[in-house]
Amino acid sequence: MNVSLPGTLCLHCGLCCDGTLFRDVELQPGDDAEKLRALGLPLRSRRGEEANSLKFSQPCSALCSDLKCRAYADRPTRCREFECALFKSVAVGKVEVPAALKTIRQTRQMAEKVRRLLRELGDASELVSLARRFKRVKRKFDTGELPEGLDAETAYDRFAELSLAVHELDMRLRTKFHPDPSDV
Repeated sequence: MNVSLPGTLCLHCGLCCDGTLFRDVELQPGDDAEKLRALGLPLRSRRGEEANSLKFSQPCSALCSDLKCRAYADRPTRCREFECALFKSVAVGKVEVPAALKTIRQTRQMAEKVRRLLRELGDASELVSLARRFKRVKRKFDTGELPEGLDAETAYDRFAELSLAVHELDMRLRTKFHPDPSDV
């Protein structure tokens, strides 16, 4: 594998760390929870699990604006071992780097559209994964709680646009970055 591939792709992407692809990361045996805490990762126990079953939410607090990880040398096993489907496709020569970068750019634009619509619908919690934010907004619409500052028609139109944008993003993520094993 090309040694510069992570630098070429990952540092243009960050979807696995920014709350787009995953909701959280579970620590594995051997991960140094205390060191990760010292690096600023807010670890918490999984609901209903024993205290030694820890995870941290996405977006990752170690992800910097330049898409570098400030905990890279000490990152958890899940982070260390994860390679998205696009990365693997480039590594084996199925996809050329320029095409992969175009896919990343388009997918990041799709994720940004979802973020913009979430903000318009009253959820500006940028420190929460897109999936959780969408679930919260959907729950509000399901109970008839509409965002302030929008009339009902506009709110429902925006929610429909958001639902479609989330679906399109999920399909892109599933096909290009993290396919379900049943898709293969």
